[in-house]
Amino acid sequence: MDLADLVGLGSGIIAALFVASGVPKIRKPFGLALALVRFGVVRRVRPGLGRLLGALEVAVGVAVAVSPVVAPAAISALVLLVAFTAVVVRSVLAGQSVECACFGTGETTSWVTVARNLVLIGVAAFLAAAPAIPTVDQRVSGLLAGTVITCAYLLLSTLAVLKPFSVRLDG
Repeated sequence: MDLADLVGLGSGIIAALFVASGVPKIRKPFGLALALVRFGVVRRVRPGLGRLLGALEVAVGVAVAVSPVVAPAAISALVLLVAFTAVVVRSVLAGQSVECACFGTGETTSWVTVARNLVLIGVAAFLAAAPAIPTVDQRVSGLLAGTVITCAYLLLSTLAVLKPFSVRLDG
């Protein structure tokens, strides 16, 4: 696996995650709008802002997937990830556990959210700095792998929230 393969894989991961995160916000913007109030970013619930941020995420994800030059789109993803992570860190340090509407699964913020975002920041930073430009085949392979990784992550995070296999002994 060469550098261009890694850029293709990283692009696929960022693209798939951003699209998977943005689409639920476009479809149901109220969750993000409420989270923005709980995070202290805005004072009142603004579903239009939730929809706008979702659309921005989808646009950045698509740009990372299809831009001939990866760096500008990767920098956009990096800026969004740093901003999102700063808000989450502030919240976690304040002892808040806010339903973040990150992927529309009811996930609440924690240090796990921060760790996930730090990994994604690392991937986006790598993409922004990498000199290699992946071929179409490398991009398609990366996007397929990124989609599989995203689906696996979303499945695990949804199972962690829903806990379908937990047994309650108290009735």
